[in-house]
Amino acid sequence: MRQFVRHAMILIGLALLPAPAWAADMWLVSNHFSVQRFVPHIHYAGPVMEGDAEALASLFDEVVECDVARLPKEGGNCAVLTLSSPGGNYIEGLKLALLLRERAVATVVEAYSSCYSACAFAFLGGSGFSSQDGIGPYSDRMVEPRATLGFHAPYFASEDLDTLVADFGMDAVLGASRNDIALMVEQLVDWNVDASILSYIASMGPDESYDVKTGEDYYLSRSHLPPSPLGQWINDNSEAIRNACLRLLAHHRSAYIDSSPEVISETFLTDFAANEAGQMLSGFRIGPDNPLGVTFCGLPTEKSGLMGDVDLSLYTAPGVSGAARPMLSLFHRPDGWSSLGAGGAADRRHFKKGGFNEMFTQPFMAMGDQSTDTLTYLGYEKFAYYNPDFPSDSGLPRPQSDLAMSVAVSTRAADTIDYEDHRIVVQMGNQLLFDQARDVLLLRNVDTNLNSVTADGFVYGGTYPSGRPFLWFSLYAADKRLVALVEIEAKSVPADLNRAVAEQYEAACSFSFEGHTLLCQ
Repeated sequence: MRQFVRHAMILIGLALLPAPAWAADMWLVSNHFSVQRFVPHIHYAGPVMEGDAEALASLFDEVVECDVARLPKEGGNCAVLTLSSPGGNYIEGLKLALLLRERAVATVVEAYSSCYSACAFAFLGGSGFSSQDGIGPYSDRMVEPRATLGFHAPYFASEDLDTLVADFGMDAVLGASRNDIALMVEQLVDWNVDASILSYIASMGPDESYDVKTGEDYYLSRSHLPPSPLGQWINDNSEAIRNACLRLLAHHRSAYIDSSPEVISETFLTDFAANEAGQMLSGFRIGPDNPLGVTFCGLPTEKSGLMGDVDLSLYTAPGVSGAARPMLSLFHRPDGWSSLGAGGAADRRHFKKGGFNEMFTQPFMAMGDQSTDTLTYLGYEKFAYYNPDFPSDSGLPRPQSDLAMSVAVSTRAADTIDYEDHRIVVQMGNQLLFDQARDVLLLRNVDTNLNSVTADGFVYGGTYPSGRPFLWFSLYAADKRLVALVEIEAKSVPADLNRAVAEQYEAACSFSFEGHTLLCQ
């Protein structure tokens, strides 16, 4: 892990922010965050304190067995970390970011949660990894609508300033502050935040923050919306195309998104020219005809419905060949790699796995005001179970066991249970959880010796590469379309594998859920 060189004042304990007396809480929420990221979900809540990166690394080692280098060419994550924090120790936030990059952990600020200051810097480390040559690590950080991600410059608490000046002198205090801000700017650039906002963040006082709220904020901070059909965010295709054209033009000019109405014509042109492949193009005029400069922004007419892949470009006017030539392109790939522009490492440019939904949103409106039923859709993709018989403020039914088990963590839809030397994670959810678990679990890097699948259930057993045995199975209440996914795993490599496997079978056979049990012999 990269080492940070800090001013001597910081090394002797002068915190950048007032240090609370407690550290963040971290826990395993469930083994599966969503359909698209079917990996362990860990939550981080509370102030960022020194030692949190080490504690989080220990938690990863305990509950996540994942070899980053063996993630697929199409990209993936080892886990998802959701964040809810007022901030805290700035240096620790940077350490957390590096840890998340190293472990290929995506970051998410969920709706109605907030992540400020040092937490926002930790958020920037959200990453995936592809074993494909030329990709490697890539940014994977998402802000849901109605969430708050806020940046501000490091500062010394006002109540401590007199003491610091008295003990170290004004020159030393000012020098430390300059060094801290220089480090912040360096790290923002390193984590691929647009340079346009660096001076803005650096100039802020202790009571100000740069909050990622609007479509432009997502663009400048390289933050992403969760995966979903484009129609969840904007229903007018021509308006969505124009919004994306504004981003292309800003990128081309290395400038903020221009809010002037006349920067791009508001009239959508159909079949304004053909590209070099002979496809007719539709889109917007940007300037007078210029065969050597930006004249149009458009895409092949057959793709203007924005269904599936989208190739949107800034085009010249037709030249001698009679074709308009692309000067800068945005590739939106819901099931592949999306990118804006070309060149550079994947983690240092506009590049992500999945679609560029945020590029098509209105740039100057808060994202939460642009979505309608999006949060319901996102909840369903995260296996939320909607049933009037189970109000949202109450827990879902749980599988029951007559064995002596201890619940370590419990949320509305998941429990983490200790049993002997095993960890049992029980997750309740909708039909998607059942379908995804049945089809995807065995794609992990595991050795399987039990594979039993029926129309309404499955049982998988085997070992991880480390030698830890596992037993995964589902109990499905078809009348309610409610599934309980039960995953039993040894906490460490057992000295007696046969005994550990027998304990897992005993635990599995003890569970019942809504009248359903495994057929055990």
